Amino acid sequence: MTIRILLVDDHKTMLWGLERLIQAEGPGFELVGSASDGIEARTLCADLKPDIVLLDLDLKGSSSLEFLPALLENGVSRVVILSANRDQATLASAVKLGARGVVSKEAPTEDVLLAVKKVHGGELWLDQSLMQALLGQLVTPAAPKVDPEAGRIGSLTAREREVVKLIVQGNGALNKDLAERAFISERTLRNHLTTIYQKLDVANRLELYVYATKHGLS
Repeated sequence: MTIRILLVDDHKTMLWGLERLIQAEGPGFELVGSASDGIEARTLCADLKPDIVLLDLDLKGSSSLEFLPALLENGVSRVVILSANRDQATLASAVKLGARGVVSKEAPTEDVLLAVKKVHGGELWLDQSLMQALLGQLVTPAAPKVDPEAGRIGSLTAREREVVKLIVQGNGALNKDLAERAFISERTLRNHLTTIYQKLDVANRLELYVYATKHGLS
């Protein structure tokens, strides 16, 4: 089976070398075209539907990551990054965007061809350090969702929490009665409530009741 390849690189010398490398491999590889920028690459990829796109990560000062997903829209092409960029985060981003192989421009020519074959066969071609970086990102637990009210609730003292619970369980009882149940003065209860209202950003006992019920403070 012939592997149809599209080259995308803005360095003429590099393109010339890759073209000669592919052509020298005989019937197993076919060079269907070459591009030097993103617009040309997208157009050729959509028209030619190559099996493999050998893509330089940096084209004329811009990142190929910007249009990498567009190269995969035809449902046929697979991308192998050919780059001098050693930044693991950038290379990992390329893989996340759909690239299935990453080969250094300094790699031996046989590695480039082998990467093309492996990726065409459905495999990944990534060096060990990049694979570890990707796996590390996958196994790193996501940051827990922060409850926006957690800070407010956490600011309540133990005594204030007791007062909140008293309000919820009081079923509309008067402050005087609630104060007696808590063995404090009515004035002290009002002071607690004023502080609680400020901390929880509520205006009155009714809003406090709704807030406490919603957030499990009862």
